[in-house]
Amino acid sequence: MNRDEFLRQLEWLLQDISPSEREEALQYYRDYFADAGEDNEQSVIESLGSPQKVAENIKKDLYGPAYDEVTYRTTVYQKPEKTQRKSLETWMIVLIVIACVIASPAIFGVLTGIVGVLVGVISVWFSLILVCGVLALVLFCVMGVLVVAGIAGAFVSPVAGLGVFGIGLLCGGLAILALMATVALAGIATPAICRGIAALWRQIFGKKKMQ
Repeated sequence: MNRDEFLRQLEWLLQDISPSEREEALQYYRDYFADAGEDNEQSVIESLGSPQKVAENIKKDLYGPAYDEVTYRTTVYQKPEKTQRKSLETWMIVLIVIACVIASPAIFGVLTGIVGVLVGVISVWFSLILVCGVLALVLFCVMGVLVVAGIAGAFVSPVAGLGVFGIGLLCGGLAILALMATVALAGIATPAICRGIAALWRQIFGKKKMQ
């Protein structure tokens, strides 16, 4: 090993210290070799030891007698990278907050629209059930009135009385259909829809939690 190889290896071994400290150390050993002269180059290298040993001594002088290569790389040398990463994470959080503030009116509008649609659909559904129930009740009442009127009118005019009685029975049939629709919508369709929504919710969000 000659002077140039020694200095090249030393420079490579000092890559994890600051450029100014590295250059200062390299300049010191350049001057050291220059003062000793070319004839004493090998004796200088033998007296200094390996470039690894020289680099370790330089780092011990910089970071104290308790210097250790592994400790240095996990604390001193990694500190700039961690600081930079922390700074990037802070900027990311700031950008996300700014984006949320800017987009908040649009997000609020979308959420309000979705809630409005859901409320509208639910209102229409239960209004339909209510209408069917009220219609069934009204038709039953009309049936009762027409049946009684038809029976009473049959004594005066059998044809007219039977006609009114028949219309009353027709109203009763329609009332039964309206009642069946009410029971089907309220007692069968509504619970089935609720179970389907609950199953879909569990399928979507249950998988996310498992992942």
